Amino acid sequence: MAAAEFSENLWPLPPNAVGLHDDEVHVWLVNAGSADIPQDLLAGSLSADERERAARFKFTKDRRLYVAAHAALRSLLADYLRVAADEIHLVLGAHGKPALAAPLVVSGLEFNLSHSHEVALVAVARQRAVGVDVEFIKRKFSFDDLARRFFTTREVAALFELPQPLQREAFFKCWTSKEAFLKAKGTGLSGKLDEVAITLAADQQVRINASVPGWSLSELTPCIDYEGALVVQGDSRPIRCYRWEPPLGASG
Repeated sequence: MAAAEFSENLWPLPPNAVGLHDDEVHVWLVNAGSADIPQDLLAGSLSADERERAARFKFTKDRRLYVAAHAALRSLLADYLRVAADEIHLVLGAHGKPALAAPLVVSGLEFNLSHSHEVALVAVARQRAVGVDVEFIKRKFSFDDLARRFFTTREVAALFELPQPLQREAFFKCWTSKEAFLKAKGTGLSGKLDEVAITLAADQQVRINASVPGWSLSELTPCIDYEGALVVQGDSRPIRCYRWEPPLGASG
């Protein structure tokens, strides 16, 4: 599998010691298509439930993505919490949003995970809910009906007023933004899809903005052919983007 193409300037390797301050958010890119990710060893860091779920994937590509994404999440949480990876226990909220279980929940560390095709994003913050979404831009995917079903009247109008070559990009930007809101709030698909504004900037780039009380939206640029979005509780905060790689000793 060819690895996804990303910008090393936008997603650098982290410094030796990464500190997460209360006023910032960290977002990590996991490139599951990389040949450097040792699947067998990473799978050993998953919980029993995660290993069972990974084994049920029919296609190797999907299993590889799931293992890499969840192993990266556990590795990152262990680093932030200064504990061993096997001490990380997660629980699911009413709508399936994962969170730290006791006793680590008192740390106030919040996180969210999203993965698509060959790429995963992990968002981490302190004392404020976060939601992240990434989507692979499917070139042959017909999005018209989905947009009309889930987007508001104003969003649909703005989407199809764009030049046709930009509509696919705009759809995925809008979709990831809405998903990130749902995931940050922990409401799942049963929640109301927050409205966003789709605009065309002077540089002919599609922009997504939102005015949702108590929440902040930021666009992310994960890789070529991917769109991403981050939602944070409260006012916008500085975002630090890093590239995750397996810890030393986890290569095979």
